[in-house]
Amino acid sequence: MPVHPSPAPLPRQTQHWIIALTLLAFLWRLPGLFANTFHPDEALFAGWARLIAVWRDPLLQTQLIDEPPLALYLQAAFYPLLGAVTYAARLPNFLASLLLLPLLAQWLWHLYQDELTVRVAGIVLVFSPLAIQSSATAFLDPLLVVLLLAALWAQVAGGRGRPLLAGFLYGLALLTKIQAVLYLPLLLGQGWLFGWRWRQWRRWLSGLLPPALLFGAWSLAYGGPPVWQVQFARYGGLRLIWSWELWPRLSEWGPLWGAALGTPAFFLALLLPVFLAWLVQQEDWPTALDQLFVVYFIAHFLLIWFVAGHVTARYLLLVLPLLALIVARLTTRVWSVLPLVVPPPRLRRLLPVLLVGLCLAQLPAALAARQGEYPAGSSPTADGGAAQVAAYLADAPYGTVLYDHWYSWQWRYYFLDTGVYVSWFPHPDALVADLQVFARQPGARYLALPPDPAALPVQRAVQAAGFSLEPVLQTQLTGDVAGITLYRIATP
Repeated sequence: MPVHPSPAPLPRQTQHWIIALTLLAFLWRLPGLFANTFHPDEALFAGWARLIAVWRDPLLQTQLIDEPPLALYLQAAFYPLLGAVTYAARLPNFLASLLLLPLLAQWLWHLYQDELTVRVAGIVLVFSPLAIQSSATAFLDPLLVVLLLAALWAQVAGGRGRPLLAGFLYGLALLTKIQAVLYLPLLLGQGWLFGWRWRQWRRWLSGLLPPALLFGAWSLAYGGPPVWQVQFARYGGLRLIWSWELWPRLSEWGPLWGAALGTPAFFLALLLPVFLAWLVQQEDWPTALDQLFVVYFIAHFLLIWFVAGHVTARYLLLVLPLLALIVARLTTRVWSVLPLVVPPPRLRRLLPVLLVGLCLAQLPAALAARQGEYPAGSSPTADGGAAQVAAYLADAPYGTVLYDHWYSWQWRYYFLDTGVYVSWFPHPDALVADLQVFARQPGARYLALPPDPAALPVQRAVQAAGFSLEPVLQTQLTGDVAGITLYRIATP
């Protein structure tokens, strides 16, 4: 297999294109930094970060951690600078996401030395609703994707790559999220295509060693069970789905795949077979690379479909750069055969039309994502109104009790340094038993209920026990859509 020489720098015109797209990405993602509210998982991670930031539990020894801690410590670093604001936890991902496009451009240029591929992939990434709504969040996945893409770029930089740097970056990805192991086949395949021998892999392992030692030292100081063991337990183990789950899971994944490109999922279902049909007809260096990435992309799709687990858009974020690559490579291949029917001088004049057309085609989806309208990442209504409840109780005196079953991760974040004690109850009878013992103790008692029929048994049980519920706050999400209702519990 041939090894690429060190490529020429990215052409200046394409550099300007990437800079313009990066500025557009900044403006497109900035509103979500402040307008979107915390998804429950964001609140969980940000709550851990605040425990570190205020030095209450710098090693998180009081928490059952199911993820490596790198992103949590990065989030914690922003709280002393900015205070207890939600965007402090989101800034690491937001800033890292601005590097994603330049990294993608450099990686693709080292792979293909093709300007059209770089430009089209950049457009897909910048206008992707999944990327827009995930970038300004406190999830772990955006930082993970940036580090993995940086590891892929370092592996091919300069033709033969920078093995030490590639290993170090991959180690940092492993320190961010366990799912980084899913990229190992891709890194091995790319290294093989670029002719890596044991010497390069030895240096790659040397780069991986410092993050591994750092994680080992933290794990010893933490003292709890291994994070992968906790994560495995929380997922309920891993198994293949049953036959009757095939279609329901595929139908759940459909809207999320649509959010990746802002198009119906069947577009992707048509795109991949067309691209595969093209790839089986040629044998050259770009085709070998395309085959690697398409096969990995399909394998990832089958993995998240056939292995039982949560259906969440964050699992698609991992392969979003590859999806941008696939769309760009198919576009480039189609464009390469057009000189057979369109004169090359005229084709060159049509290139700006193609690029602007791609931007306009994705613009409606990107605008919707800017308002948080896709089931991906975060949105203005992600917390169900928890932030409004927290603001209402922010100055409540010590001894105030908030009973809850649904929003404990949000309360753990918002009430970290307040006088509100959150009492989680597993079922209505447990809540009634607690009230019968403690309701007459000093301090107001509140109950937070979602706008869901599942809250009705709780209301009935409390009232049947002789307590009354006085609504004191009705949170509003968008328009006339109601969120959490906060009740004050009055004793008989």
